[in-house]
Amino acid sequence: MEIVAIMGSHRNGHNTQKALDFFLNQIQGSQDVHIYNVNKIRVEPCKACDYCIPHQGECITKDDDMTDIYQKFETCDLLVIASPVYFSAFPSKIKAIIDRTQMLYNLKDRSIIKQKEIAVIAVGGAPHYPRQFQAIDNTLEWYKKSLNCHEIGFVQFSHTDEVGTMENEKSLEALKDLGQLVNEFAKSR
Repeated sequence: MEIVAIMGSHRNGHNTQKALDFFLNQIQGSQDVHIYNVNKIRVEPCKACDYCIPHQGECITKDDDMTDIYQKFETCDLLVIASPVYFSAFPSKIKAIIDRTQMLYNLKDRSIIKQKEIAVIAVGGAPHYPRQFQAIDNTLEWYKKSLNCHEIGFVQFSHTDEVGTMENEKSLEALKDLGQLVNEFAKSR
């Protein structure tokens, strides 16, 4: 099974990355895992030039890491989005990846995009408040459609400024359960 994981935090080795690593460690067997850490790749922002409309399957920006990411988005079986929440939304580096997916959204024939599962890990530093993760969910609504995704889980960590992800038993348990679901999915393939 091919897994693409996006580590969307601007900080390496902190709460978001720890939660993502914990989740990926729940997945058993030899899976083909590609981790894209937003701090180790270069993704230019979308220019909103609409070049991808008449030039189906092409983005005007060709000299960054999105070329490889597009291919993985088209073929993976599981997409994992792990991101902190900045003012209730995605931070800029992962948002650039999401926005550049406009090229796939604009495809007239999306049959090249394999049906896949998506798992979301959202990490909020503030204490839990209503709709803390709503903007993340809203952004992903069209993103999931563009990438032909079926959501299998959305695990939320709140209050990580005070209680780190590895201390949040409830959310870690949810990641374990999500990992088991992925293991069952992998066995059925």
